[in-house]
Amino acid sequence: MEEVLSSKVRLRIMDSVSVRPRTLGELSDLTGISVQGVLRHLKKLSELGLVEEKRISRLAPKARIVYAARSARIRDYSTGGYTVVKSTEEAEVGGETAKTRDLERAAGDLLILRRRAKEEARRLGRIIDEAADEQAYLAAAIRSLPLSQSEKLVLEVVLTEDTLEDAARVLSKYYGLDDRRSIESVLNKARAVVSK
Repeated sequence: MEEVLSSKVRLRIMDSVSVRPRTLGELSDLTGISVQGVLRHLKKLSELGLVEEKRISRLAPKARIVYAARSARIRDYSTGGYTVVKSTEEAEVGGETAKTRDLERAAGDLLILRRRAKEEARRLGRIIDEAADEQAYLAAAIRSLPLSQSEKLVLEVVLTEDTLEDAARVLSKYYGLDDRRSIESVLNKARAVVSK
């Protein structure tokens, strides 16, 4: 997964071939890079066991080879600058061939689920944006307080860690501040400044 996520092009290729087999030209157009560049990425994905090359019949006049995901499917539901990736194994259809009605229902369900997933990814993106905005506001507010640099640092750690215990561990481990009273003193000083 790290090899896929380390390259936006490889992630885009995996997302595309996870939906359906794609031709080299199609992948080149989807990624915006040359055919040779796509081939290099396909070679890496093939070495990782994620993509396979399939020969197709002369049904399509231009295409003789397509690239498809092996059993693992990697879908990219990213939005904005946030990456949301889901990896699944290929489902097995047991026994006889599925009825057309079942395939149509499954395809319809898949469309609905993909729309939901994309909407959830957008919603998650908005939540992450809000969190980042709040983080920036908090940092600016701390910088504006009339405290020393070390007091501001303590306050920043306390307000950005999940719990006071986590903050105390971070301050002890990375900053050598083992005195719990010093942390309380900074918090009280900050409370006094804010309440004015």
